[in-house]
Amino acid sequence: MRLAFIILLILSTSAHGLSLSLQSPTDKLTTYDEVITLSGRGYGLSTLAVNRVRMDINEDGTFSCGLVLNRGKNFVEVVGWDPSGQPIKTVRRVLRLITFPDMEEKYDGRPHWARRAVIALASLGVAEGYPDGNFYPNHPLTRGEMASWLARSEGLLLLPPSQDISQDVPKEHWRAAAIQAVLNKNYMTLQSSNYFGINEPLTRGEAAKIVIDAEGRAFEEEVKEAYLDVPETHPFFSQIKKAKEKKLMKGISLKSPFFEPNRDITRAEAAILFSRFGRVKWMSKWLFDFNQGFEPRAYSRINTAPRVEWVSIAPNSIPAIDENPVRLIARINDREGRENLLTVKADLSALDGPPDAEMFDDGTHGDAQANDSEFALAFSAAPQSWGEKIIRVTALDRYGWQGSGQTTLTVTR
Repeated sequence: MRLAFIILLILSTSAHGLSLSLQSPTDKLTTYDEVITLSGRGYGLSTLAVNRVRMDINEDGTFSCGLVLNRGKNFVEVVGWDPSGQPIKTVRRVLRLITFPDMEEKYDGRPHWARRAVIALASLGVAEGYPDGNFYPNHPLTRGEMASWLARSEGLLLLPPSQDISQDVPKEHWRAAAIQAVLNKNYMTLQSSNYFGINEPLTRGEAAKIVIDAEGRAFEEEVKEAYLDVPETHPFFSQIKKAKEKKLMKGISLKSPFFEPNRDITRAEAAILFSRFGRVKWMSKWLFDFNQGFEPRAYSRINTAPRVEWVSIAPNSIPAIDENPVRLIARINDREGRENLLTVKADLSALDGPPDAEMFDDGTHGDAQANDSEFALAFSAAPQSWGEKIIRVTALDRYGWQGSGQTTLTVTR
């Protein structure tokens, strides 16, 4: 009988063996989401780590966590070990692209003509959007934006300046390093002795001069027909002609031989322009190549749901109908840190209260000590029915992951 049991145990173990599989994400996934879910199942595992961060394994072998994706390439490495220390590993490659709501809008039923260039530049960290999350492709490109995009496209060394660059660019300005870098290369210059014009727009002619100074120095000029509205007397005639020959900049349309050198260049036009830079072309090719760059230094960050370790309520029994003072406490543990928590709320609907009452960890509303991860809420309850009431507490983090716990309160007649 014992021998039969041992044989059965061996067969059962070998049927499952040591295995590790992921349901999500799929390998070579391309997404615009900042946070995605990793979920999987393992057999015969005693320990599991995702990007070297230890994970909990449920009794049925399943596990899950959030992946907070970097811009661009993300590498996900899941390793499990059996009780003897034998490892098993699986990996995922995820590409996170950056887009903007206004670049996803349709224009005459079609995607914006600069959408692909904008997405590539944003995903490479060359171009940035506005604080409200939009790109505003039709806004004029400012001199400060030109300096930043140019420095990143050329891969210039960015060092914090030791002193103010100009009256309008203090050394603390977030664009100061890029502006100093392009000034050092003479790609751009101050507009006056102490003024850069960081927020002033650039004309298409000025942009042509700057990019040719940066990108076209080795280009041999060939005398070819320029645009009809750019005479040889124009101050940027040679640079515009070079830009045309190098195919960095084009006229206002495929059918029109006009360039409009004195018109402000838009952010969309600038995106197309920078997408034609040699280094940007190389970086774009590398970005979309799933056979390069996916290694531990590209680990995505890990986010796990906050854990409600315990919930207590005092008193644990109150009479119905009457007003009763109650204090609810919950201890919350977020592995990513206290600052990762967004809200902690209690469902008091069983006591005829709100379903989303906020709990506090700031020394108020019944909380004894601020910032000790114990959230509290003092309230008055007058339940209209008796019986055992379930009070659920839910903790939500900034990425939308949540954990919950509960306690009970007895309401007597």
